[in-house]
Amino acid sequence: MTPDNVQALPVGTLLGDYRLDAVIGHGGFGITYRAFDTQLAKFVAIKEYLPVEFAVRGGDGNVVPRGARFAEDFAWGRERFLDEARALARFRHPHIVPVLRFLTANGTAYTVMEFEDGRSLGEILAHSSRRLPPEEVRRLAEGVLLGLGAVHAQGFLHRDIKPSNIIIRRDGVPIVIDFGAARQAMGDRTRTLTSVLTPQYAPIEQYTAEGKQGPWSDIYSAAAVLHHAITGAPPPEAAGRIGKDTYKPLADSEARSYDKAFLAAIDSALAFAPEQRPQSVAEWSKQFGLSLPRAHDAPTQRMDQPVAGGAPRLGGVSRETHQPLVPPAPPPAPRQRSAMPWIVLALLLVIAVTAWRYQGQVRDLVMALLPSSSSPAPAQASTPSPTPEPQAQTPTALPPPSTTPTPTPPTVTPPQKAIEEPARQAGAKARAVLDKAKEAATAARAMASEARIAATRAALPGLENAERVTGDDGSSYVGQLVDGKRSGLGVLVYKDNDTQAGEWKDNVLNGRGTEHLNDGPVYEGQWSNGVPNGLGVRDKPGSERAEGNFVAGRLEGLGTRRVLTEPTVTQSGEFKADALDGLGVETLANGERYEGTFRNGKRNGFGQVIGPDERARASRWEDGKLVESVP
Repeated sequence: MTPDNVQALPVGTLLGDYRLDAVIGHGGFGITYRAFDTQLAKFVAIKEYLPVEFAVRGGDGNVVPRGARFAEDFAWGRERFLDEARALARFRHPHIVPVLRFLTANGTAYTVMEFEDGRSLGEILAHSSRRLPPEEVRRLAEGVLLGLGAVHAQGFLHRDIKPSNIIIRRDGVPIVIDFGAARQAMGDRTRTLTSVLTPQYAPIEQYTAEGKQGPWSDIYSAAAVLHHAITGAPPPEAAGRIGKDTYKPLADSEARSYDKAFLAAIDSALAFAPEQRPQSVAEWSKQFGLSLPRAHDAPTQRMDQPVAGGAPRLGGVSRETHQPLVPPAPPPAPRQRSAMPWIVLALLLVIAVTAWRYQGQVRDLVMALLPSSSSPAPAQASTPSPTPEPQAQTPTALPPPSTTPTPTPPTVTPPQKAIEEPARQAGAKARAVLDKAKEAATAARAMASEARIAATRAALPGLENAERVTGDDGSSYVGQLVDGKRSGLGVLVYKDNDTQAGEWKDNVLNGRGTEHLNDGPVYEGQWSNGVPNGLGVRDKPGSERAEGNFVAGRLEGLGTRRVLTEPTVTQSGEFKADALDGLGVETLANGERYEGTFRNGKRNGFGQVIGPDERARASRWEDGKLVESVP
């Protein structure tokens, strides 16, 4: 376990020749570590197969299925993960992360890749709070097109192009990482697509297992990344473009900073319908008007036969992206350096050593040559004086004692101790619950994404066996029916325009679905018998957002609730009926946080108040009011 991810292996864990050094990424499909190769003395990146929907790490460090019903899917996905590693290990391209080897351990599988020293584009866009300069966007476009062209030419798709899957090296070269063939295979098998797509960057055909994917799918995702780099935000989700397309062309809004052909190429690749996009990277490259090689001319190597020794060899690959058109001038011949400084330095060193060795004789000699200040010089100056006996040194006088009194440590009184210890314990327990609440919130967001996918599939034109039914209450349902009841995928629009979409059974939502109320609130997640039950996200725009486990429509159990109105507050921990009740952590807008116990949403009992300066103060509360504290 590490502070970055409670499911991650501890730092220092050995995997064969590799020592784990840090967690550098994690998602729904696995965890990526930075590791040190103890044999080659270099850093590598290691990706661990750990699909959160099917598996969990046990107390012994092994990865195991979450239950017997997930065992087959987990094992099947692990084999696809290794198949993907074997295929990618044969590629060598300056814009694709090299896969060095793969291995199995801890009940799961690992892919070892070259460690690219840089930052993900997602991190750059999130932390910079700015758009990338046009020259950087052009370089990004060129690198991604070259990398995708090489991959497509060998019959592979990436399937998950997004900012976090593009590393910008320190020299500015973009590197495409984290291919999604295994994730897509799992999605096709289980119909669980959370791990396969990222809604802001995924084309509409990825929302359904029946959608026909091809190079045009990766092209859409790459264009969405470029849109984000240009405007500071991704384009509208494909799922939200059904019916009324809300996409606004870049050629209309960004013409002052980019040439029209460049923007038009991105707009073309972001077409909602797959057939309206460029069908290949070569076709797309022509639209840019950039000097890019065709996809099948991209400088890639594929090793169809293993090298001697059985495994692909490491290294030996140029990481340069382009060769200069004009050969560089030969470097000037190095100047011949004079040996004189070294000779002088050696002589000075000899003199210094000699002076130190005979320092007593040298001192006596100098004293004999110097005239005395109290008596005339002796007549026989050339006669050496005998070496004086060493005299005891006079002890150095100690400085007078300081008059500044030494501060006496504060005395902890019994009443203070009675507060400090239970407050410290409550704070520690609250922080442990916080980690679990964060996990629950992450799982809830993943389930909300699943619910949006189900709702989108329900709204797709041409849904199989879909029928239209109008209710006596003025509602309208378009979807699948069983024995005249809403069952399967469908969309229900009430008379007041409240909308429910997703998976139905016996006329009510059962499974994954969404609800959009006409006055703004939205719930996306799991349903049971027509009410929100299970993991999900409830969003009241501009008011609050709740992520976690719901029972009968209320936040119940572990989760997080954010109050978005001023003053903003974030509460994470154990909830009952939408209120924090038990252990939890509350963070205020000014950076202050409280770690301790709550009752009915208010601080109650013992806890620690941590200021913006990270100084903790023990305290006791009743119904949200401070009773006593220790400074």
